[in-house]
Amino acid sequence: MKKELISELIGKKGRIFIVPLDHPDGKDTEKLSKIGIQNFVNNIDSMNFDGYIFHSRYYIKNPIKTKKDFFLTVGEQPDNYKADIDILQNFKEIKNVTIFFEVDGVNDKKAVSFYKEYVKKLKEKGYVVMGMGYPSEKYKNPDYQIVANAAHEIGCDYFKTDLIDNMNKINLRGMKLFIAGGPYLNDDNFKKFVEKVKKIGNASVSFGRNIFESKNYQSRINLVIKKLG
Repeated sequence: MKKELISELIGKKGRIFIVPLDHPDGKDTEKLSKIGIQNFVNNIDSMNFDGYIFHSRYYIKNPIKTKKDFFLTVGEQPDNYKADIDILQNFKEIKNVTIFFEVDGVNDKKAVSFYKEYVKKLKEKGYVVMGMGYPSEKYKNPDYQIVANAAHEIGCDYFKTDLIDNMNKINLRGMKLFIAGGPYLNDDNFKKFVEKVKKIGNASVSFGRNIFESKNYQSRINLVIKKLG
């Protein structure tokens, strides 16, 4: 069966992505230490969601086998991390990448300065780029339009951020919207979260800790597929 490419899927309707590991150097790794990331992916790979978001710090050392297309996180501005594009070119299966950034306030341009030339080079190599942008803890009463504007100025094709009220009022300026799964929720609150995402319409969504930290992660994936697929 031909692998469905993310670039072909996005735009037709909202899509569902799973993040098996949020940060390879953090406590998230401990949640999967018993079965391993590859085994976790094997357990869910045949389910009817659309793809994954993997992390380059892990993937470059331990490529993950999957039948699905995926994004690879190649930048983390708060950590001053950008994956070497020449190294990425050795992995022909990588076609979609993500960068993580935070915005401190209305006039904060650090993320734009950090990423703009890097993203330009990524796109020259043919990569599709998602900006995972969020207000930092320093940004009180944040305006998510400012965060979206930063993603657009950087040159992102897709914009991923928190689920907020009045989400549909954000001017995406041509970018496709992704909703982040956020912090871990109990089952009841997770169901409520999925219902809120459904009301937005054609936004795509990605779930990390709300899947891999759950004892019934396959049931949660099935719920998301039923409601949003």
